[in-house]
Amino acid sequence: MTWLIAQIWLLLLAAFAAGAAVGVWAAAARKGQRRAIAADFADAPPAPVTEPGILLAAPDGQKDDLTQIIGIDPGTEDRLNSLGVFHLRQIAAWTAGEARWIEMRLNAPGRVVRERWMEQASAIA
Repeated sequence: MTWLIAQIWLLLLAAFAAGAAVGVWAAAARKGQRRAIAADFADAPPAPVTEPGILLAAPDGQKDDLTQIIGIDPGTEDRLNSLGVFHLRQIAAWTAGEARWIEMRLNAPGRVVRERWMEQASAIA
């Protein structure tokens, strides 16, 4: 019986060590990924802020579910709707300057570009 308990503890210790090693590896990989993304944006000068040309007073037909985009929650969707953004095609058509205009109105600098809303909208629409 003592032998079995010792074996279980050894296996638990080995599982813990393996999990810790994977966690350290994943954290290091994530940190490197963040550095690469930051380097991509550090080289580019900031785009001039311009109001999107496609803002609507009301949805053109049935409004799209903007929460399909990772990073847009129902509260953000309501704020986008109040700005005149109702459709994925509108988001997909934004330029960098228009994305910055939206970020300024949402009080979330860098969020639209960082979370790649335009690319996600293009893929979904």
